[in-house]
Amino acid sequence: MKTVWYESGEDYAPCAAVRKTVFVEEQGYTLDEEFDEYDKSCPHLAILDGETPVAAGRLVLLPDGTAKLGRIAVLKPYRGRHLGAAVVEALLDRAKQTGAKRAYVSAQSYAVPFYNKFGFREYGAEYLDGRIPHRDMDMPL
Repeated sequence: MKTVWYESGEDYAPCAAVRKTVFVEEQGYTLDEEFDEYDKSCPHLAILDGETPVAAGRLVLLPDGTAKLGRIAVLKPYRGRHLGAAVVEALLDRAKQTGAKRAYVSAQSYAVPFYNKFGFREYGAEYLDGRIPHRDMDMPL
């Protein structure tokens, strides 16, 4: 497995392929819901098995010093291999390198315990994003 960063403005097609499979095909989001204006202006991370993208995430750096981790996805055959954790750790490391002071994630509610392991804590009420319940979570860096 190897980790590859796609910088702002670069073709992040390997990441998009993973996200399309997980969020659009499996979870029922529309392409317009899944892909947004941040995709053109932020770094993306992919984990490749050989040449095949199997996990992805992106990092949005906000002007207030917050790093928004998002679009973290792992293909079904690769789940349970700690690739989601590898994506989160790489995104957090990159956020710290940029000088971000806070990390934020809008987590699907079932994934809250996963993010708690990294130090994220929930705040605010649960809400629907599309058809899936979410919780906002953050942590200091």
